[in-house]
Amino acid sequence: MLLAIAVLLIHSQLATTVPFSADKAAIDAPSARAATTISADPENFSLAAAASFDAPTQPMVEPSDSLPDAPVPVTSLTTPAPMAFLKSSKPMTVSVAQLRAENRRKQLMWRGLVVASSGAATFDAWSTRHTIGTSGSQELNPLLRPFAGNASLYAAIQVGPVLMDFVGKKMMYNRRPWVRRMWWVPQSASFVSSMFCGSHNLAYH
Repeated sequence: MLLAIAVLLIHSQLATTVPFSADKAAIDAPSARAATTISADPENFSLAAAASFDAPTQPMVEPSDSLPDAPVPVTSLTTPAPMAFLKSSKPMTVSVAQLRAENRRKQLMWRGLVVASSGAATFDAWSTRHTIGTSGSQELNPLLRPFAGNASLYAAIQVGPVLMDFVGKKMMYNRRPWVRRMWWVPQSASFVSSMFCGSHNLAYH
């Protein structure tokens, strides 16, 4: 009798232990499979885990039908030729001999204009004296009128050309390039004006 009761108690304890162990094994089976899968492929674990964790929160991105624009090729820039290889039409430097030759040429021109302007002034004085003596005319220039009655007119009329010669000499050595190029203008103007006045005196009767 006691043996039968002991067998029933042991059998009931075994019956309750076996289902509990089976349920526990069923619960632990997926975790074991996941562990084996993770340990089998450790390199893809981060991608698979990220995909499995972020799948509910991130929507699937549909691929775009339109492709991005292709990059435009950059055209090659043409660099200018260096100045060292350019052939200049005029030399960049001037020698001392060339400067002396240019100065000598200007001095000869200046002296020639001095002679020309003084000669034209003398012609103007002679024509004035001739017109006053022959036709009884009068000198219209108030600065030369006191000298028109005698030979001092030849000396007084040279004041204007001498001043123009001095101005031309100063312009020849001026710092401004355009003034240096126009140094001959005062003397030329004096020559032309004297020749015009002398011709006018001869034409007047």
